[in-house]
Amino acid sequence: MALTEEDLKQLPEDGIDPENPGKYEILLADLQGNILKGHGRDYSVHLFLQFKPDQTEAVKQWIQTFAYNYLKSAKQQSDEAICYRQTRVSGGLFANFFLSCKGYEYLGIEPFKIPSDQPFRMGMKNENIRTTLGDPPVEKWENGFKNQIHAFVLMADDDIFFLLQAVNKMMQQLCQVANIVHREDGFILRNETGQIIEHFGFIDGVSQPLFLQRDIIRSRTKDSGFSEWDSRASLDIILAKDANGKTEDSYGSYLVYRKLEQNVKAFRQDQAKLAKTLNIEDDLAGALVVGRFYDGTPVTLSDIPTCATIPTNNFNYDHDSAATKCPFHAHIRKTNPRGDTGKVESSPGFDEALNVERKHRIARRAVSYGNNNPTQEPETDSGLLFLCFQSNIENQFNFMQTRWANAKNFVQVNVGADPLIGQPPGTQNWPKEWGQPETVAYNFDLWVNMQGGEYFFAPSISFLQNMATFESSS
Repeated sequence: MALTEEDLKQLPEDGIDPENPGKYEILLADLQGNILKGHGRDYSVHLFLQFKPDQTEAVKQWIQTFAYNYLKSAKQQSDEAICYRQTRVSGGLFANFFLSCKGYEYLGIEPFKIPSDQPFRMGMKNENIRTTLGDPPVEKWENGFKNQIHAFVLMADDDIFFLLQAVNKMMQQLCQVANIVHREDGFILRNETGQIIEHFGFIDGVSQPLFLQRDIIRSRTKDSGFSEWDSRASLDIILAKDANGKTEDSYGSYLVYRKLEQNVKAFRQDQAKLAKTLNIEDDLAGALVVGRFYDGTPVTLSDIPTCATIPTNNFNYDHDSAATKCPFHAHIRKTNPRGDTGKVESSPGFDEALNVERKHRIARRAVSYGNNNPTQEPETDSGLLFLCFQSNIENQFNFMQTRWANAKNFVQVNVGADPLIGQPPGTQNWPKEWGQPETVAYNFDLWVNMQGGEYFFAPSISFLQNMATFESSS
């Protein structure tokens, strides 16, 4: 029996168990890996493809062969993770395949069977999309992203040499049917204690929504449960029905891809300047920008880092409603307000507002690129390859970027935009309510610069493995 809309809205108390999937068995076998949980490899290569004209049938055959030989389902990914925990044997090479709307059109898929999300169909280069997000003009993007992109291939492994060999082999096969218009090489950046960080040095990926049983039980055990913040999420925030799938439970997910260049030197200089102005330690100044210390300690819970091995995600802002500890504009408060919208005068009520907020969450799968030495301070050519999955781009990533991160009046009037990913015009002063001198200003274009990107869909495996049988629409 096919999964219902209610099945997607209601997640089991302990999440989905891939070892005993029950009614989710078909879903997990047909869903690409890396969606419900990150693939976990240390190195990845991203290839952006433009299919050659008049090669549609050959392209379909290549996609089908690639799907059979390389793609791993959510179930396979889970099985390999279990094997690794028991034997320490890696699952080896991992791959994803994504299509843009232009890719679907190239393949001749009938319009009513192309994923219907409006931003996906318009594309990230669309002028209305670009201006709404506050992105730079397309002519200022990196050259590769300026091209029309039909597909995106992600390949990853813990063995970088094996990965590069596999990628080189793949590129030789691809040259018959596609031009590789852009390539990105990513990696997991770690600090001296082995924790995953981004280039500014802050622990990354702490507050992901959780779908699978092992992750939920681990969070409940290691992080004192979900008393202050429930990390669990229902499948309806990440999965979208794949009309081209061959099973009753064929699903995919929309992927947002953005290359974000980070100016680490400028960030550190401004952090030190802010610390001097406020007469506080440098690490606290950084925490006031991000909302967490470098080790992941939430600044709303402590004014010093606690050096916890596993940073807590079980917190909210109930005891910091005036933002005297964590500023309203801090990055993690802007992008996950944890109930803040239920505390404003126009709110329909806390519980309802919190439920609405939770539907805007995304599943981040970002990796770093560029300089892989966390002790250095690159100004250019290093940063984050930002990837996130969701079921509705307009209601999730785009909403978060435009209505929360970019908005100077969210969640309170004149709190300013998100200092990391916010893209308002010009410069923005630190909020008066925080008590800082208005002369302490920061330029959002100085720390993080968007270099290009695109919207994609992760089709079901059954669609991709039967690609050669699909007839092009007339």
